[in-house]
Amino acid sequence: MRRRITAVALAAVAAWAALRLLDLASPGRAVPLVAGPALLLLAPLTVAADLSARRRTPARATGTVLACEGEGVEPSGWEYTLTVRFTSADGRDHVVTESGRPRRRPADPMAVRYDPRDPARARLDLGTAPAWTSAAALLLIGAVVTWFAAR
Repeated sequence: MRRRITAVALAAVAAWAALRLLDLASPGRAVPLVAGPALLLLAPLTVAADLSARRRTPARATGTVLACEGEGVEPSGWEYTLTVRFTSADGRDHVVTESGRPRRRPADPMAVRYDPRDPARARLDLGTAPAWTSAAALLLIGAVVTWFAAR
């Protein structure tokens, strides 16, 4: 996902530079002319990255939260680090730790996705809502920025 964001950012910088070199837009207008479409391109990439991660981790298990550490940015903040233990299909216990997750209490159940060939490659399963919500936000912001830039 970081590679894709970097690629889109570099493409946006290149597009901005091209607009500036060709004097097609003033600096104040070139930025939104590039940023809006870049955000529109990031939306499907967000969903594609989530789908790719789901394909790499097809097996599911229900784990138990061992620890929830961190300070939430707001009451519903996603700035917590969760440590979850789960049992893979072969009966072995594994632990996965992820940051930037919603708050959970120790001993709460938590869905986990993992690769059955390598259960160490596991991730917490929050469903598809976070990816689609991010994509929708990127589409909305990108559309508004593009519309105002094109006026």
